[in-house]
Amino acid sequence: MRISRPYSGILAFLVLGFSIWLLWPSLALARALIRFVHGVPGVGRATVDVDTGSGEQNLGTIGFAQSTRWRGIRSGSFKWTLVGAGKLLASGTAGVGSGAYDIVILEKAMKPWLGIYRAHGGKPGTSLIRVIHGAPELGSPELTIDGKQAVKSLSYTKATPYVSINPGAHSLGAMRPGDTTPLVPAGAHVKLSPDVSYSAIVLGTRGEELRVVALTDRGAPLTRSQPKPAASSRSSPGIIDVKRGDSLWSIARGLVGPAASNEAVEHKLVAIWDLNAKRIGTGDPNLIFAGTRLRVPS
Repeated sequence: MRISRPYSGILAFLVLGFSIWLLWPSLALARALIRFVHGVPGVGRATVDVDTGSGEQNLGTIGFAQSTRWRGIRSGSFKWTLVGAGKLLASGTAGVGSGAYDIVILEKAMKPWLGIYRAHGGKPGTSLIRVIHGAPELGSPELTIDGKQAVKSLSYTKATPYVSINPGAHSLGAMRPGDTTPLVPAGAHVKLSPDVSYSAIVLGTRGEELRVVALTDRGAPLTRSQPKPAASSRSSPGIIDVKRGDSLWSIARGLVGPAASNEAVEHKLVAIWDLNAKRIGTGDPNLIFAGTRLRVPS
């Protein structure tokens, strides 16, 4: 049957609209985990708020080189504001997809600027670490691990890929090419656990001492025991009892299966966190208590 041109245009519009209607639930339900890191020297303490269109969420107040807790938000664009001493310091609009993101408040052209870096999951049997350059006066330094060159040059606001490293204690350093004097003072040590990924953020200058802030990105194991034993240790349908050594990452991977991609694990982890954040009670998906009873998302 031949369709006339006007009707074919209407049909195409209806097909497009139906396709968008089918796609809309998945877009609307896409979620992300975010945390902010304060990397602007001289600004002082700042309160971070975000708004995805359904009202402001307060992520907390942080000082230089500190981070907020992880917070679940709807994927897509969001408005952000920084307030210090009762005054608006900066505001803007940014966007994230699904998954987890380190959002570092940096500075460009003398104005606060957000560096948004997607956090990856851990890798069985090894530690993963990346470096984020957040100290503008360093230029493009050479980065070292345990005194050996790891990255020849890294520009301001850029991040290295995650690299595998043996679990244990390591020292991180930065120096200008051709120089032998470390710019980051001795003591920039990190202790890395297996199966966990980390971000090492170089911050400082302009009155602030250079430092490396090491943050756990994904997959940290339990670090505390539940103060009071759970009423029951028996799991029931739709419920998971957290055991010592578990993490949300390992629980999510167990639900989606060992062959699932990191993206699938991230999706399940965010769903678990959204459903159980109040039960967990730490504000950090990398810190959960043995004995906590988690509801399993459908």
